[in-house]
Amino acid sequence: MAWTDRDFTVAEAAQLAGLHRATLDWQVHRAKAVDVLFSEKRKSRRWFSPRDICVLRLAHELERGGKDWLTAVAMAFEYLGQPPPPDSLLVVPALSVSARSGRVVTGLADLIPTTSFVVLPIGRIVEEVVRKCDELKETSSVAV
Repeated sequence: MAWTDRDFTVAEAAQLAGLHRATLDWQVHRAKAVDVLFSEKRKSRRWFSPRDICVLRLAHELERGGKDWLTAVAMAFEYLGQPPPPDSLLVVPALSVSARSGRVVTGLADLIPTTSFVVLPIGRIVEEVVRKCDELKETSSVAV
């Protein structure tokens, strides 16, 4: 299974990402301006790759950690250019220190006392999604 082959439908993508179909539809709708980062529209249907599904799943987790949706999508897209190693963690500030306190952040020392962090097992998330993608494609090719 190629990382960027867009072979999965919306229903499959929702299942593979571990999201409710309505949640995925809402996520796509809210990011229509940047939907090329995580899907492709062919005629009236939308298609997703394993990378796209991982971007949406990671963006969902980042939004739960306090990022706005478009920022979360952009961050997820940036971090998932290639599949990360299985033991990779993504550590991001949950809230912006500069926005909350008006201070300029110049380094990690400025963040630690006043910021909470979101730690996401990005490698495990990607590994799980890719495994499910492979299983789904294997099952569908056997059924044909």
